[in-house]
Amino acid sequence: MKPSKLKRHLEKKHPASKDKPVEFFQRRLQELRASQKCLTASCSKQERALRASYLVAHRIAKAKIPHTVAEELILPAAMDMVREVLDQSAADKLITIPLSNDTIARRIEDMSGNIKQQTTARIQASPYYALQMDESTDIANHVILLVYVRHVWDGDLQEQFLCSRDLPTTTKAEDIFNTLDLYLSSLGLSWEYCVGITTDGAASMTGKHSGVVKRILERAPNATWNHCFLHREALAAKNMVPLLDEALTNVIKVVNHIKRSAKSSRCFSHLCKDLGSEHMQVLYHSEVRWLSRGKVLSRFYEFKTEIATFLSETNSPYAELFDNEMWLVRVAYLADIFEHLNTLNVSMQGRGHNIFEQSDKIAAFKKKISLWLNHLSKDRLDMFPNSCYEAQQLDSAAKNNLKQTLRAHLTKLQARFDDYFPEKQTTMDWIRDPFGINVENITLPSNKEHQLVDLSCDLTLKKRFGEVSLSHFWCSDVMTEYPSLATLAVKTILPFSTTYLCESGFSTLVQLKSKQRNRLDTEHDLRVALSTVTPDFETLIKSKAHPQLSH
Repeated sequence: MKPSKLKRHLEKKHPASKDKPVEFFQRRLQELRASQKCLTASCSKQERALRASYLVAHRIAKAKIPHTVAEELILPAAMDMVREVLDQSAADKLITIPLSNDTIARRIEDMSGNIKQQTTARIQASPYYALQMDESTDIANHVILLVYVRHVWDGDLQEQFLCSRDLPTTTKAEDIFNTLDLYLSSLGLSWEYCVGITTDGAASMTGKHSGVVKRILERAPNATWNHCFLHREALAAKNMVPLLDEALTNVIKVVNHIKRSAKSSRCFSHLCKDLGSEHMQVLYHSEVRWLSRGKVLSRFYEFKTEIATFLSETNSPYAELFDNEMWLVRVAYLADIFEHLNTLNVSMQGRGHNIFEQSDKIAAFKKKISLWLNHLSKDRLDMFPNSCYEAQQLDSAAKNNLKQTLRAHLTKLQARFDDYFPEKQTTMDWIRDPFGINVENITLPSNKEHQLVDLSCDLTLKKRFGEVSLSHFWCSDVMTEYPSLATLAVKTILPFSTTYLCESGFSTLVQLKSKQRNRLDTEHDLRVALSTVTPDFETLIKSKAHPQLSH
């Protein structure tokens, strides 16, 4: 401003200050700058407290613990530590962090919304996506539908929690499909880009005429259905020959007899402690758990001496079972075979598996069954160590009887695996190894055949193939140079092979929704706990224009 205009402004607008000395105006300038610094410091303090509130809420959601723990435990404990390590003034600063029960719930809801936005944007940016879903009943008898999604992101396949939907009335196929269809529509996702759906074998999911899968396939022309490998493996191992089924039934009866009362359990634990046993209790059998039979039988066989002693001391009629050598060797065989089945099951669990990997594991197990049958014909039992040890006590007639039982069971097991996992002549082996396949045996459209020939001769990509995962190779390295071929490969490896993520999600739901929290709306907590997407804390903080430290 020109001096003349500044003077006129001072005389007309601030006549009381026109005769003040220069020092007066300099002092006012310093006061103004000091107040600005104070305001900036106050805003910075509020922002740091808000960020801390979000970070604590994020940890609570990931730990799957009640929201009240922040105000009742975390804040007092943090203040105690800071007071002892630093000083009281530092501890007083922590009081400004908003950590009440309702505040933590709002923070988790905000983070859930942010994660949902990020996940939706990533799915929309992906050329295709695949789903896995399952439904179960929680502690409050509410039916919860969990859905996971797999899509292409950052040059690789990514698996994310998509949604948790409450089915208010029935669990018919129509209800499940309409709920899922409505949710996908709200996100702006089209069934056209869905290339895979993975479920269990429940009738509502796989009904021939009106199941959820049939309804989805009608809306998603590019999709294929995959029956969860884990469920199929459990179903294949379920039925046994009568003698072995009777042995398993007796094992369950003995376990229930030992654990029939608190007194009986305590006495058995005391006996195990006196005998120096590694474990103190037998395990209950649960029909719906994948690994239950193997663990129950392994623990039972490990405890056979302790159990026999306990039953004899309590004059139980089940003590006579342990005098039957044939029954004991059958139990030993069950422990052996279900140990192999459990090893197969565990190997198929986890993230990132594709159809090719799981098919290889099933094919290897089927070959093992054939190998075991061949060993039996040669009087070999070393593949079943517990059975081999117990069989040493048998005479020739009993051994022959045992081998017939084992051969009958293995033959039946092999047939059931063939039923649930039939051999398929696949034309997609080039996806697994595009450099070692004979291109002349592949039937593809001409443009894709030409790209496959070019790819098979690309030494740079061949070297890269051995350094990265199969999904990363096709989604990143090949996509830019051979897009048509890579797109076909991605559509093949994108579908889930199991519903493992849904099953682990239900385990998390059990932790979140307990008897004490049976009215909790778990969707936001589940999304933050199960998603691998990190919330954008800076965006969340900036969205709070005026953070209130008292809330």
